[in-house]
This record gives sequence, structure tokens and C-alpha cells, in this order.
Amino acid sequence: MEAPKMYVKCGVDTCAYNKKKMCYADALEVNSMGDGVADTTDGTCCTTFVSH
Repeated sequence: MEAPKMYVKCGVDTCAYNKKKMCYADALEVNSMGDGVADTTDGTCCTTFVSH
């Protein structure tokens, strides 16, 4: 089964996958931070990030 495709905006200018404020990674992984419970967007983290 093919994975769904979606446009993902990215505001992290230091990520190698960010091109013109869009994510060009083949796959995206987002996880919760800290205690593993996300109550707000501040409690999440893009673990696909790669510094360029």
C-alpha cells in the first residue's frame, strides 16, 4: 500500500529537507517531547530533521 502524500510546511530554515518553506523529506516523523505526552504544539518535535 502506498503512503499518503501531503504538503508539509516547514519553518526550520536549518533543516536540509526545507526548500522554500516546504518539507521535501521522503517520510516525516513527529514525536512528543519530554514526558511523552503532548498537550500543545510545543510538546512535539520533528525527528526527521537533518541539519545542512
